[in-house]
Amino acid sequence: MMSITLIIIGMIILVFSIIDWQIRKIPSIFLTAMLFTVAFLSPANLWFGIMAFIMAYLLYESGFFGGVADIKIMTMLGFMISTTNWLFLYIVLILIFGFVWKLFIKWRMRNEKETAFVPVFLFVYLALTWLGGITF
Repeated sequence: MMSITLIIIGMIILVFSIIDWQIRKIPSIFLTAMLFTVAFLSPANLWFGIMAFIMAYLLYESGFFGGVADIKIMTMLGFMISTTNWLFLYIVLILIFGFVWKLFIKWRMRNEKETAFVPVFLFVYLALTWLGGITF
């Protein structure tokens, strides 16, 4: 059974996805508060949050996505993963969904230079929740 915390976090990521899609700017204070809250609620998963942050920073530096909001959301979701296998699947899903998303956006919106990437994290969150990899 899905906990109310997972549903609330999913709804918040959905709102962030809509904001990122429409405005292209998410207020940093909301993301920082969300990151702190999730880290506080799952201190046993600190290692996975740190690994997700390192991977998010590498993807940011390589130009895979281009925003601090993406780093914070990827780190926040990393705090919700409890095993190394799920962390590996999480990173693979981000890469697969990210490439598909970029191809879709480039095909759909040819003249856009910057694209919203937070919806990819929503899809990854939904997939991992459905598979049972996100726990609280």
